[in-house]
Amino acid sequence: MTVPLEGFHAVKHALRFAPELVTGVRVRGLDAARTLARSLAPDVTELLLAAATVGEVAHHTGVEATGEIPPRDSSVLTYRQEPLVLLDRPRSPGNAGAVIRVAAAAGASGVAMTGPLDPWHATVVRGSAGLHYALPVLSVLAAEVSGPIVVLDAAGDTAASLPPDAVLVVGSERSGVGPEWCERADAVLALPMRAGVSSLNLATATAAALYRRR
Repeated sequence: MTVPLEGFHAVKHALRFAPELVTGVRVRGLDAARTLARSLAPDVTELLLAAATVGEVAHHTGVEATGEIPPRDSSVLTYRQEPLVLLDRPRSPGNAGAVIRVAAAAGASGVAMTGPLDPWHATVVRGSAGLHYALPVLSVLAAEVSGPIVVLDAAGDTAASLPPDAVLVVGSERSGVGPEWCERADAVLALPMRAGVSSLNLATATAAALYRRR
């Protein structure tokens, strides 16, 4: 199966982290693509130009491609040296993609999702700017996941820690974390916030929790 990689940044990240999975690179013009790549990502310039064909491209950056979905990597569900982000029943594909982007930047071991949302939906990939290829991204059942469970919740403890092998469970902005995760939780982490501020969006909250460890 494949997904569209829309825009230079998505193609850049896929080429950087999994070039063998990138096919069908299209550019509006070779000179423009060369200039853009040399300016923003010189490390992938040669890869991009070697794979590119000139044609119609809808994205404003003039670069598109197709990415193959990699084999499911479930190893991070049981063993890891950096936290695994688990999105519990996320609703918004764009928000889920933004979390993947944050998790990749923060060095998380992977992103797992419960519920019906396809983690490789085109809108999720668009939201991650192609950083699906920087770490394992997969759908899971709760029973597949082991390790210290840390639930992110406003009612938690601001002093709680996030162990390096933790599963950081983040609920949807509307419904929060499901009771099955709260029952399994080894800790419930809250982010310190100014009085009167009740919540952050999904990606911002995840970023704040992950970067507490950096």
